[in-house]
Amino acid sequence: MPPKPSAAQPAPVVVVGAGPTGLSAAYHLGAQALLVEREPRVGGWCRSLVDNGFTFDFAGHIMFSTDPYVHELYRMLLGDNVHWQDREAWIYSKDVYTRYPFQGSLYGLPAAVIKECIVGAIEARFGSLTAGSAPLQPVPAYAGPERREMFEPLLADKGASRISATKRTRYGGAERRLRGVPSSPRNFKEFIYKVWGAGIAKHFAIPYNQKLWAVPLEEMETSWLGGRVPLPNLEEMIEGALSAAPKPMGPNARFGYPLRGGFQALMDGFLPHLRGDVRLGTQVTGLSPRQRTATFDDGTTVRFDHLISTMPLPQLVALAGDEVPEDVQEAGRALKHVSVRCVNIGVGRPAVTDKHWIYYPEDTVFHRIFVQGNASPHCNPPGGFGFTCEITYSPSKPLPCEGQALIRRCIEDCIATGFIQESDPIWAANQVDMPVAYVVYDHGRAENVERIRAWFASHNIVLAGRYSEWEYYNSDHAFIAGRKAAQQVEELRRPATQAPPLLGRASGSRARVG
Repeated sequence: MPPKPSAAQPAPVVVVGAGPTGLSAAYHLGAQALLVEREPRVGGWCRSLVDNGFTFDFAGHIMFSTDPYVHELYRMLLGDNVHWQDREAWIYSKDVYTRYPFQGSLYGLPAAVIKECIVGAIEARFGSLTAGSAPLQPVPAYAGPERREMFEPLLADKGASRISATKRTRYGGAERRLRGVPSSPRNFKEFIYKVWGAGIAKHFAIPYNQKLWAVPLEEMETSWLGGRVPLPNLEEMIEGALSAAPKPMGPNARFGYPLRGGFQALMDGFLPHLRGDVRLGTQVTGLSPRQRTATFDDGTTVRFDHLISTMPLPQLVALAGDEVPEDVQEAGRALKHVSVRCVNIGVGRPAVTDKHWIYYPEDTVFHRIFVQGNASPHCNPPGGFGFTCEITYSPSKPLPCEGQALIRRCIEDCIATGFIQESDPIWAANQVDMPVAYVVYDHGRAENVERIRAWFASHNIVLAGRYSEWEYYNSDHAFIAGRKAAQQVEELRRPATQAPPLLGRASGSRARVG
């Protein structure tokens, strides 16, 4: 183990948190970075654990990106230790499985449910089908859903269009957005009803998102949903109701995963490429933005020129204490999040299912099962099969029980839905708690985050990643966020006359891990 810095020893750039964002930032900064992580292993919420031969991630993770640079990182970090496959994502409701996206795969659901979903989508676009409905009026454009794993089951797969462009009816201009209600949605709940219609809202979107978000949907705004998405394609909905949806096709239909080592292998892949010091098992216990010092739990202090934080934003504000103005402290206290409890289960039966993840909008305690055993064949011991039940909770939606009772509840729900059999022996069962998992996009979020960001920026502290930017990021987004943070620090450190460096690869001496 290398010698630890003495009190107030200078450190050009301190990176707090060795999750995907912090690892990426430290890699791109090179030898000038001191990476500090409170856990004994890198990875953040992208870590993995092993229990009785089963590999489980801290919630389900996959490798997917449209960014060529992220794919370069995948190759650098994993080499040939990667497994690519076609995804199998499904929804379990009304005692049947249907492919996602929900609105494009209604076949197999009860006829009354299909009718409600199609009629609701038509009315959301063209107004009520009953006599005396409001006249059709154009509706202003607004954001639509794009984030994976959030509203994903309602999104059309762009790589899996089931009707050729030559056969699809075209709607253009204002006609495409004619609806019976002229106002834009004021919150996420209104968005669901006005975009997808009452049927999809009733049978999937409302119950699923209430389970997922664990906060009233009226408290959420819609900017997080991404870029504009057109209203439901009615022809695809009808075709998906009349026949079973085929497997998704195209680049969006494939995902990668480390062949061995779980998602942890992707995170550990950074270690040979880090050129600065890495301090594991080290927690930041004090932060002085004015003096630009960080104090660690072993009592040592470093003085930084710049600091990149990936820790949850409310914790960062609290860590800086009374140096933070009261309005910034209030902004930090106002930020909301959702917690996740992962119940990992390994059964003594191979090949339980061919699916990768399953969404559950109805009465199960979990909202999703990530089928860890199908992410890679090496995630299972011989004769076994592992999966993760994901449960969100919050002050307004507490966990129904704890400990072994919660594990039993998940096993019972898995049996009740037919996912496993009552006779399946349980070879492994454990829990992973993620106190800060999903950030909540309430109506005050954007203003609060900007107030916090601006104050810390004035003290050479850069916020990066899902929890410090208070954004929904997947791991590929986190890699890019780390690179951007490194670039931002380099620009701040560079004299005005100096040419910008290339941050595609780091340089300098090899990292020391202690």
